[in-house]
Amino acid sequence: MGIIVGIDLGTTFSAVACIDKQTGKPEVIKNCFGSVITPSVLCFEPDGNILYGQDAKNMQAMGDTNTVAFFKRSMGKDMFSVEINGKTYNATDFSAKLLEKIKEEAESQIGEKIDAAVITVPAYFTHKEREATIEAGKRAGLDVLSIINEPTAAAIAYGLNGKDAEQTVLIYDLGGGTFDVTIARINKDEIDILGSDGNHELGGKDWDDCIARYLVAEFQERYGIDLSEDREMVASLLVTAENVKRQLTAKDTVRVPITYQSIKANIEITEDLFESISQFLLGTTKELTEGLITSLNLSWNNIDGVILVGGSTRMRMVHKYVENMSGKQPLSGVNVDEAVALGAAIKANTDEKVNVVPLLGGLMHRQKTNKLCIQGAKAVFDVTAHSLGMISISPDGEKYINSIIIKKNSKVPAENTKSFKFKTRTKNNELEVYILQGEFERPLDNTIINKYVITDIERVSSSTSFIDVTYQYTSNGVVEVSAVQQENHKKLPIRIEPIPEDMDWTDRSPKDQAGNVEAPSVEIILAVDLSGSMYGEPIEKAQQAMHDFVAKLEEGNTKIGILAFANKVKCVLPLDADFYNVDNVISKLSSVKVGIGNSAEPFTTALTLLKGNLSENESEVCYIIVLTDGEWYHQKRAISAAKKCHEAGIEIIALGFGKADYEFLKQIASVDEFASITSLTELSGSFSKIAQAISDYATGLKVM
Repeated sequence: MGIIVGIDLGTTFSAVACIDKQTGKPEVIKNCFGSVITPSVLCFEPDGNILYGQDAKNMQAMGDTNTVAFFKRSMGKDMFSVEINGKTYNATDFSAKLLEKIKEEAESQIGEKIDAAVITVPAYFTHKEREATIEAGKRAGLDVLSIINEPTAAAIAYGLNGKDAEQTVLIYDLGGGTFDVTIARINKDEIDILGSDGNHELGGKDWDDCIARYLVAEFQERYGIDLSEDREMVASLLVTAENVKRQLTAKDTVRVPITYQSIKANIEITEDLFESISQFLLGTTKELTEGLITSLNLSWNNIDGVILVGGSTRMRMVHKYVENMSGKQPLSGVNVDEAVALGAAIKANTDEKVNVVPLLGGLMHRQKTNKLCIQGAKAVFDVTAHSLGMISISPDGEKYINSIIIKKNSKVPAENTKSFKFKTRTKNNELEVYILQGEFERPLDNTIINKYVITDIERVSSSTSFIDVTYQYTSNGVVEVSAVQQENHKKLPIRIEPIPEDMDWTDRSPKDQAGNVEAPSVEIILAVDLSGSMYGEPIEKAQQAMHDFVAKLEEGNTKIGILAFANKVKCVLPLDADFYNVDNVISKLSSVKVGIGNSAEPFTTALTLLKGNLSENESEVCYIIVLTDGEWYHQKRAISAAKKCHEAGIEIIALGFGKADYEFLKQIASVDEFASITSLTELSGSFSKIAQAISDYATGLKVM
């Protein structure tokens, strides 16, 4: 059985760490060059051989155009691809190959097989980038136990200092290609992440680019030649710029020799110049850092210290910024190159309760007779760096918005369930949901994760189904979506489809777009039993209940018609959107004469009033609400007429009291839940519940 490791899959350098089986101390596995870090560079040779690490970086320095680096920045990006030697690769392909290589080298160095790993990612990585990282690990032959945020891993490694006092620390993680800032509360037993922010397209490479651009501009100024037009020269200059940046951590001035064609130049770069040409980048990290502190209602006075992580934090300008802002020296005890891998190794070999996992070279869980204490092990409570939302229609129906489901910096795992009312058809019942990551109201200002299509929704007798959609952040920060149909408790399949190229429709008003459905219009027929038994108190209570019902509905998208029935049926009010007219007719119902028996049924007349609109507008939602207090003479005929309404997509709600027959009400209602027996005293409350259910549907947000 192999061991479990922690892997820092970095933009510029990567590292692998394991736990010493005798001491429980985490340690980085050195590569064949004796270094704890390996350049995240690949070189594809024409014969099919793939160089990696320092060998590949040497080829990059020589200007080999078949070398690739910084591909971590493009993880999860569908549009990123590179063609090398006739083959096309994406960032996941490159990461998988790099992981495979460093895994094999680590195995060779320690003489043991590696089975599984915890792989680190920037805290600001989105769902797609995290999924791509997991996929790369699997392709490399690893059982990816989990992925962990790089600042969180660094906080775990900081626990190696053995301090027991509680501290609130800020982790400033500036790597080769990404920047994260995290605030954590650390005590003897646990690490509680309070919040994270960052930019996964900001890192040491951007400082390198500043130097490279300066060198190109200075060379052109002196000799009139634009070096940026030569691909091999650009590749070489980027390596040169990285070396200059490293030298400036110890020297005030670096002279850069550049040879091009017959020209030999020597360009001087000072620390002050370097800081001047890259100050805007440091300003970005400052904005993100201070923004996070403010968002958590903290100040620098609440921060006990700053942990620097990532090789780029060796730049002197970073140290100056941290000292100026925090008023103190950065915290010691963390190696900026090793911390992330060490923290990942600790996490990989402990479970949620900080027990040693049983795969550590054959070691078992902690036992009284055989204890292995992994140094620095603590319980970890992490957060998500992005809000999770979906594209919805604003309550006023005027625009598409990002409707937040799980807020940024929520503890993970986290989940939230929303119920949606969905009008089912005979077949092809599917619900589309676009999931977003980000905090901006405008959908396109956020990351669109995927288009989720919820399928196999069953047709229900009422035509309207309730779908519970659950959105979840796993402990890995990966998004999962599941759905259940309420009526049958059926877990619904979900198909993930590519995001359409044209999403500009989200910037237009839903009301102006053909094919986009606004909040559905609602048409209601109140069918009131006015047989002899209703006279007196029953009709008075019914009138008051109907007035209350109308008051709870929203004018504008609702029409109400009223039928009276007994021995015959009479339409006392055609469908009307003016609630004043509706209330006026309700007040006069006691004077309507339709006989004293129960031989008529209202459904045939109601269907005639509603079916014209149904054929013209599929978004129309139609209800027949029947109020009755007695048994009907011709129940079979009434049931048959009600079934025709069901088939037309009209929902029937049957509300009875007095001597009403409940079994009969269930047969005329769309579904059993729409049939109920109440009392005169509860009649108004029953009507109010019906009104609330209808209003919730009519004013609810549309799922996109």
